[in-house]
Amino acid sequence: MAAHTPPNKANLKAWWNHFNFVQKTKKEAFEGPYRAHDTAEHPVFGKPLKESLRYASVQISTADANGELYVWGFIPVVVAKCGLYLKETATEVQGTFRVNGSNKRMRDLQAAFETPPRYGKSLDWKNESYTTHDVASVFRRYLTQMPEPVIPYDMYHPVTKQPYNQEEVITTYKALIRRMPRANQYLLLYVLDLLSVFARKSDKNLMTATNLAVIFRPGIIAHPEHEMSPHAHALSQKVLEFLIAHQDWFMLDIIPP
Repeated sequence: MAAHTPPNKANLKAWWNHFNFVQKTKKEAFEGPYRAHDTAEHPVFGKPLKESLRYASVQISTADANGELYVWGFIPVVVAKCGLYLKETATEVQGTFRVNGSNKRMRDLQAAFETPPRYGKSLDWKNESYTTHDVASVFRRYLTQMPEPVIPYDMYHPVTKQPYNQEEVITTYKALIRRMPRANQYLLLYVLDLLSVFARKSDKNLMTATNLAVIFRPGIIAHPEHEMSPHAHALSQKVLEFLIAHQDWFMLDIIPP
């Protein structure tokens, strides 16, 4: 990316607020209302992506040029169920991902996604009383509580150090996404697709690509060495904003398993 202006007072405040939010969210993985006496009680949340996929994964499919569906990957149940619900019901709800849900309902919903044998696959939203903010908060919580962001640590530096020329960046990012582990690749592309749907309706939901990048950066593109750096925050946030705004370029390049 190109050189950026130094962070201003507003940016520093936003960085500090989100730094505190991430620390609180990660702490809640095993404390407060989410505390587990046995880590086996949390087979999905707070676990490495590959591990949670062993317990709770679903296929995701898309249509090819002939209109026929084919499976192109696997993602966690919680991401698929919450993502579909949000696409169908929440794209015009103001502040969908910014407003927190009820702690009790979020705790109950998280428990549903961690309960064997279905791990939430059988959840019927019509028979539940969760709000869009409950669902959005649990979706965001799953990503933030992963031990490593969706974009792995070893790919953080290559992703955030590209010169800002749109064509070159898209080509570079395509290559980087193809190098990611398949599980991370599928999850990243699914989340980018979901966020782009909300960004396209930002006139109603107020969730612009910029706002979404601020909220989801901790769970998608972050590095522990840079968490105390406002400049690094701003840079990785710009990268995520770019990925959301141009997600169709990366989806078109997906290679089916």
